[in-house]
Amino acid sequence: MKKIIIIALAGLSMTSCKKFLEERSQSDVIPKTTKDFGEILYTNGYPTTGTLMQPYLVMMDDDIQCYNGPAIADQQATITANAGAFQWQPNFIDVCNRAGSSDAKNFNSWGVYYQMILGANVALQYLDNSVGSAAEKAQYKGEAYTLRAFYNFMLVNLYARPYNDSATTPDKSIGIPLKLDANLSEVLPKQNTVKEVYTQITKDLDSAIYFLSQDKSERKLFRISHVAAHLLASRVYLYMEQWDKAIEHANYVIDYHPQLMDLSTWGDPDITEKPIVGIGNVETIWYYGSVSEHTVTGTSGAYDVSADLISKFEPNDLRNGIYFFVTPDVLKEYVTPDFLQQKNLDSNIPNSQGQINMGSSWRSSEAYLNRAEAYVQLYKTKGDAGAAQQALNSLNTLRAKRFSTNSFIPWTIHPAEVLLQMCRDERRRELFAEGAHRWMDLRRYGMPAITHYYVPTLGGGNQVFTLPRRDPQYVLPIPNDVLLRNLSLIQNPQLGNLRQPQ
Repeated sequence: MKKIIIIALAGLSMTSCKKFLEERSQSDVIPKTTKDFGEILYTNGYPTTGTLMQPYLVMMDDDIQCYNGPAIADQQATITANAGAFQWQPNFIDVCNRAGSSDAKNFNSWGVYYQMILGANVALQYLDNSVGSAAEKAQYKGEAYTLRAFYNFMLVNLYARPYNDSATTPDKSIGIPLKLDANLSEVLPKQNTVKEVYTQITKDLDSAIYFLSQDKSERKLFRISHVAAHLLASRVYLYMEQWDKAIEHANYVIDYHPQLMDLSTWGDPDITEKPIVGIGNVETIWYYGSVSEHTVTGTSGAYDVSADLISKFEPNDLRNGIYFFVTPDVLKEYVTPDFLQQKNLDSNIPNSQGQINMGSSWRSSEAYLNRAEAYVQLYKTKGDAGAAQQALNSLNTLRAKRFSTNSFIPWTIHPAEVLLQMCRDERRRELFAEGAHRWMDLRRYGMPAITHYYVPTLGGGNQVFTLPRRDPQYVLPIPNDVLLRNLSLIQNPQLGNLRQPQ
């Protein structure tokens, strides 16, 4: 049946869903039951192990660094292949293609997300009339609404200005098209405003929470749960600067899933047995996507975590050696980067429990960070010392699990601006190389300047590339093939020429 359903959805991409589902000449292959549509949702609406959503984005933030050395002396072409993304070139997909990147074919996030939105829309459009129980329908509808909200959230944060952009307001800022059904139309969709997109996202999350709350029994981590929907809601409201709602949804997550991994009892780091992103982490709420999403594929060790990121970790922080690895001098002949991230490298986990190795997850630690930041903002805007203490409680609860008992020192009250920066630094330390958090956080922090040092030749000097504050590349260009198919779309402003080193 799984193969039949995949064929069915392939048909949906070529003709109208209604017409396809009304075909009766091969009634045995027509999805009819609620389980059928649940399978369509899982195979076409969820990110699979082969789904790369925005693998280039790890090359663009300030947590990445370019390295060159003897260990990759015979692989210099891999440094230049994906350099277009590292240099924030306005047409980075084309630049990477011309440089011989084998990864550029996976850089069309627009197409990837809208294809998964179609999978969610198929489920939402046809579940009500399917043959199955009300409980099954509610579960799948809740999952589909959450997924659609997530995909629109990612799209609007890739291809539109931030919701809190100081230069405009979300009702005046061009967003992305909203596709809310599975029907094809001769009328090509136009871009909605950023405000309209966020309004739809929150509406979908309200629906998701309503349906998923009807059955709160434990689900497999590969499927969306009521806790996952609330975690996404806390993130969305944080971006919208609706602090009370961000706190409300973060509280829900922590009430139902308070677990935090205790690194003091983690034991010897072993990325093949104890990944931070994986089933074995007690924090995991949802587990999805490809292991290649955050590992800078095709670069042969030329790009990895930056010295700037590593400098943010305190000496006794146990994430040093677990989240990342400091390359000792004795290995420099064989390993080029000074630091290696190892949060997502779980492809060797034994499959003893039938688990699938994926590369991304939503974790309970984010809920503590979302709640802390929202409380700090209430402290900053209202002078509420009680909110400051609540923020500290969340941060200290998380940090207590990242240090040994002997070395952990709780944070105390600071001025609002200082505490906000402490909170942001903690978020960076905890969530780097996960879920596009850092890039999207930088956008909502005001789009600060970033400097990348590019080392294109062995033994050569650095080329300095700078992304200026509020640079147009903080909003990615809509892919050219998308613009050719839909002439009603307005391309995002970009630099007129290639970005040059300083």
